[in-house]
Parts: sequence; structure tokens; C-alpha cells
Amino acid sequence: MEDENLIQRIKTGDVDAMDQLVQKYYGAVYTYCYRKVGNKDDAQDLTQETFLHFCRNFDSYAQRGKVKNYLYTIAHNLYVSMMRKSVPIRLEEWGKEESHNDVDQFEAADSIRKVLSELPDEQRDVILLRFYQDLKIKDIARITGSGLSVTKYRLSHGIKTIKKLMRGD
Repeated sequence: MEDENLIQRIKTGDVDAMDQLVQKYYGAVYTYCYRKVGNKDDAQDLTQETFLHFCRNFDSYAQRGKVKNYLYTIAHNLYVSMMRKSVPIRLEEWGKEESHNDVDQFEAADSIRKVLSELPDEQRDVILLRFYQDLKIKDIARITGSGLSVTKYRLSHGIKTIKKLMRGD
């Protein structure tokens, strides 16, 4: 169902439409949050907070773009707020919830996590949104509140840094 239709239904007070919207995007927002914080509990909390914020402030929502991108923006801003408050993020929990039978696959995933954790936050955000959430550069720029050229630079520099780290430089 088109997001515009869901939004219109929500504006008329249709609770089922809000449930459908949440169900439609919950997995994508959770995945984004998980990759940002690195553990299940914090990712669930951040995802829940994202949708609560969306629901609470829905009256002020003006549909200018994709709903999914707006949700990513909320999640990103909540994450930044969480980091400012110095809420500890348990990076040591990364990978504990994964159960891969293939050891090589597990090691590759672990290597990627390690490399991503070494990137500056701004670069990691752009990398996660571009390659894990498959967003366009202009959408990433809006979500992170950065200019298009800055976002392109962060993506390019992030990729170069990942390549260096993967080679062991």
C-alpha cells in the first residue's frame, strides 16, 4: 500500500493504518539502529523510541519525502542525542546474537564490524545508510543534516579508510 495513502488514513484517525506503517518499516529501522549501536537491546530501544517519536509528533509531520527516510532521520537524531547523553553502548556485544554455521562467514562479518567501529561516526553513518539501507546520497544528506558534497566526501573517505583497514595498513 502506498505510503501517501497510509498517511492520509492516519490523518483521519485510522489506527490500523499507523500499525501497517510501523509494521512496514520496523525491520528496516531496527536493522539501521542495530548497525549503529551494535546490540539487540539498545537497537530495540532506539527503534521503539523512533516510532514513538513519529507517532507523538505525527500532527506536525509534513510529507515532503519518503516516510522511510524520515524514520531514519528520527533514528539518527535519537542516536546522536543518546551519544551526547553518554549512554554507554556495549560494543563488546557485537556478534554475540549471530549464529553462523560457516566460520569464514562469521569471521568476515566480525572483520567488517571491527572496521566499521573504527570509522568516525559521520563516515560510519554514511556507509551504513548507503550500503546497508541502500539509500541514495541525497537522502543520506537529508537524514544526516549534511550537504550533498560533504556526504559524498564522507562516503568516499569512508570507503578508502575501510579498504586501508581491511588491507591492514
